[in-house]
Amino acid sequence: MSSPSHAVDQARRALSARLREIRLAAHLTGRDLGDLSGWHSSKVSRIEHGRQTPSESDISAWCRHCGADDQTGDLIASLRTIDEMYVEWRRMQRTGLQRLQRAAVPLYERTS
Repeated sequence: MSSPSHAVDQARRALSARLREIRLAAHLTGRDLGDLSGWHSSKVSRIEHGRQTPSESDISAWCRHCGADDQTGDLIASLRTIDEMYVEWRRMQRTGLQRLQRAAVPLYERTS
């Protein structure tokens, strides 16, 4: 059982990896994609390394410039799921970490 924050991080990394694969399949460098999108190339790098979460418009532009318009809807759905997971994690934190820590006790007790 992984923590909700870990699940959010994993989902964010998976989205970043998918965007990178799309860019590479289009034979574009980060600088090329940045130029086409009107972004600095460092934005492409931050998104691909999971340091910046893309917006829905970022994903749309990314897919359009990489010729992957057919993947836009799925990627935006993934982004929305990540956002929902994060909101839920924040909601759980707001009620106190003690409840979250207690939820891990059964897992700890089963470990040898």
